[in-house]
Amino acid sequence: MMDDKGERKDAVIWLNGSFTTLKDARISPLDRGFLYGDGLFETLRADKGEIFFLPDHLDRLRKSAAELRLPELPRINWDKVLKELLRRNDLARAIARVKIILTRGIISGLGLPPSSKPTLCLIAEPYSPPGRKRYHEGWRLFVYRAGFSPPLAEHKSLNYLFYLKARQKAADAGKDEAIVLDPKGYVAETATGSLLFRRDNRWWKPKSAYQLPGITQRKVIDYLNERGAEVREETITLEELLQAETVWVTNSLIGVMPIREIDGQYLPSLAQDEAEAVRNWLFSVR
Repeated sequence: MMDDKGERKDAVIWLNGSFTTLKDARISPLDRGFLYGDGLFETLRADKGEIFFLPDHLDRLRKSAAELRLPELPRINWDKVLKELLRRNDLARAIARVKIILTRGIISGLGLPPSSKPTLCLIAEPYSPPGRKRYHEGWRLFVYRAGFSPPLAEHKSLNYLFYLKARQKAADAGKDEAIVLDPKGYVAETATGSLLFRRDNRWWKPKSAYQLPGITQRKVIDYLNERGAEVREETITLEELLQAETVWVTNSLIGVMPIREIDGQYLPSLAQDEAEAVRNWLFSVR
């Protein structure tokens, strides 16, 4: 049941070690995640209780937490806790979006002060992936030129406003997603995903220090490698990307989305059948 704000009245979250209803959950306004965006998050896909690539997401979260001097993640049975969260939200047999949110908690001082009481929140919500028709049509991309990837781009930081603005500019232009450039003008990623493209029958991954290490992108590269396709990594200009035969966007929720056009320029091939095969592989229960 939804309330007048569109929230589920009976939704359950996991907050600092305990399950609680969303309406009863309390996080202080002095939490540094709220004050400064001082924290990290991960978004995962779950399907019929299967949580995809959980160890990879936790590993990325731990690495970023260590670099940003955030507290270590608690030693809990993550799979068990998240599956129980899905069950309590009636999502154990559905497709769901799972979020892990870690903040420094309540502590004064500038810089990155050590904290003994971080905030850790786990959320599970219903998720409806794009339909088969949408995957067949492909996305249209907008090139965001009003800014560049931020210094914290390699971390899934709560400082996310840059990417939200890029995505909004894309929506305002009638496009589905935004390509983000790095400070040197090279292609980095999209606002919510990673890029792979094929040119001259070779697959490429844009190389940049200002991009998030894409978990789904890495899985897709492994898939292609296992089938004899080499994927090269190189700094890529926008002009070089526009010469591609096929471009895919990857992320943890959509898997692989073929791209139909970039800034009005149509691509020769969406490779929908290949993309569908990769998605089926990604989201199969293994």
